[in-house]
Formats: sequence, structure tokens, C-alpha cells
Amino acid sequence: MAVTVDSFRAYLNPSPETTDEQLEGWLASARSEARTAGVREFSNNAQYDLFIKSLAAWYYDNRGLQVSGTYQATALETKKKMTDSFVLQLRYATEDPAPEISTEESEDE
Repeated sequence: MAVTVDSFRAYLNPSPETTDEQLEGWLASARSEARTAGVREFSNNAQYDLFIKSLAAWYYDNRGLQVSGTYQATALETKKKMTDSFVLQLRYATEDPAPEISTEESEDE
């Protein structure tokens, strides 16, 4: 389940004026930061998806690069700790197992 613009929009709940192009830009930046940190892209890893959404949301929240006052130190420190935590776990992660389909479900199809 890769992160899509629609799933990111649902996660973020941005202002109505926010375009898909803007959302895609923040997602691309988050994926780039993850790669730079040594995290490979996963196609089915819930923790990776949350990491990408969280990073992209940070870019959205701080899109003007105008972080000031005591918030600045706290926001940057929090982002670094969050990123470090995800990176340490995801560097050695694998794809999530596919959900098992019960025999009842497969017989109904």
C-alpha cells in the first residue's frame, strides 16, 4: 500500500486550497529524505507509509520555512528524533506480509 496523494490528503486534512501538485511535492520530498537517510522504498510496509506521511506533513506544516522562537528548536529537534527513530527501524525492515484470505472469502469470489 504505497502512499498516494489521496491517502496523504486524508491523513493531513489540508486546507481546501491545497492542490494535488503541492501534496505530491511534499510526498516526493519525504521519499527523497528517506532515501538519503538510507531507507529503501517499500511497497507494503505500514511503518514506512506512516514515516512518509509524517515527513510530508512536517513539510506542509513548515512550508514557509519560517519556524521561529522556541518553537523552532523544539520543532527541529522533534523532527530529527522522529526521523532517526523511523530510520533505525526501517533500515532493516521488510515488506509486511500479505493479509491472509480465509477459505470462505476465496470461495465467495
